[in-house]
Amino acid sequence: MRKYSALISLMLTVLSAFALLPALPVSHAQTAGTVCVADVSSTSCPPAPASFTGPLGQNQFAINIQNSDRFNAFDVSVKTDPFVLEPASIDLTGSLIHDPRQIVRECINNNPVVGSCISGIDDYGIVSLAVTALGYDIEAPASGRLFSITYNTGPFFSESGDSTPITFQTGCTNTSNNGFCVTIADGTGTAVPENLQEATFTFRDFTLRISPTNFLIISKGADPTFTLTLTSIGNFAGTITLSTSVDPTRTHPPSPSVNPTIITLSPGSTSTSTLTVTTTRSTTVGRYVISAIGTDGVLTRFDSLTLFIENR
Repeated sequence: MRKYSALISLMLTVLSAFALLPALPVSHAQTAGTVCVADVSSTSCPPAPASFTGPLGQNQFAINIQNSDRFNAFDVSVKTDPFVLEPASIDLTGSLIHDPRQIVRECINNNPVVGSCISGIDDYGIVSLAVTALGYDIEAPASGRLFSITYNTGPFFSESGDSTPITFQTGCTNTSNNGFCVTIADGTGTAVPENLQEATFTFRDFTLRISPTNFLIISKGADPTFTLTLTSIGNFAGTITLSTSVDPTRTHPPSPSVNPTIITLSPGSTSTSTLTVTTTRSTTVGRYVISAIGTDGVLTRFDSLTLFIENR
């Protein structure tokens, strides 16, 4: 019962660094550990602040701890530019604080998932998570995963830029790193000192678009042409191989081709290729979806157009 009574007190003091409650005392460990932003495949901290690249869509990052003193609770707030990377969800899979545990507070983009968000700390682009172990401690030297965060591409990344720092929210006092909203607490409600290691993220991707139209009606024998525009996003640099496809496959389908089939992009650049759809008087009439596909061997992007071929 003594541990669980202490737990109730700790669940309050874990939040006290951010709320109008008595501040947590801070321990004076000889060596501070590190709380870091890391690759999601890793459970440790990188030797230097990470510089991540990733595609448009979803990207996931880990919040890890390394060589920390004994602890049994954490309260961490992580910040990005939400117009570039918009927080989507939190995952506790593989966390050092495993079941049984209590999620005291979970807030994403100032929307409470568990408990409540805190005015002045939580906002659009902020992920906050406070978790307490139930009846056990993470012994020193404590190293491993605290949690991970999944981000979506922000709604205005092209206008706001293609990169963002992944940092820890500021404006908190008496925490594990004073001024930052990161508290690692031991079973007595004492904040354990921690160094912080942040990261940066830059998109690495390219887009492929067909113009001037994605819908066309032609007669058999026509050979319409289209422009494929390829644009580098972020720090993408590479060689893209272009190909085409036709759906459905009929006895005599139209024949698409691109020229050139190899495009090289550098960061911030745009290049074009020509898509030609060849038909003859024997081409089977009907509706076709013509796709242009580009790949650098890792990323694959495509765009499609609908072509109606008439017998006239």
